Amino acid sequence: MKKFLTWLCLGVVLFVCVAAGVEMGKLPPTYDGANATVSVYELQQDPDSYDDSVADGAAAAIVQQNLANTHAVNDVTSIVFDFRGYDTMGEAFILITAVAGVTVLLRKTDKEKEEDRRNGKY
Repeated sequence: MKKFLTWLCLGVVLFVCVAAGVEMGKLPPTYDGANATVSVYELQQDPDSYDDSVADGAAAAIVQQNLANTHAVNDVTSIVFDFRGYDTMGEAFILITAVAGVTVLLRKTDKEKEEDRRNGKY
């Protein structure tokens, strides 16, 4: 029964992941770079002298204040590890907890190992 439930859960998760992937494939791209006014390459090469006056909203805050606040040249890295550090740490904790939980659920008990030895499966 335990093996059946394991395979059933894995099948449901696989089905949901495939269905979500198919649905996401139908969505339009969020950013295609066609009307880009900020050159990411030039910004990364020399962030201090780059003209970022055309950036607006949250992009302007990130582009104009990132280097001074975080001392990180890469904006994505600074957001993930400096501005959202606790969130990233929480996500890592959830991932480790999930892996540990799956390991505990799928491991064989001593009783199951002994039965396998008796039946010649081990």
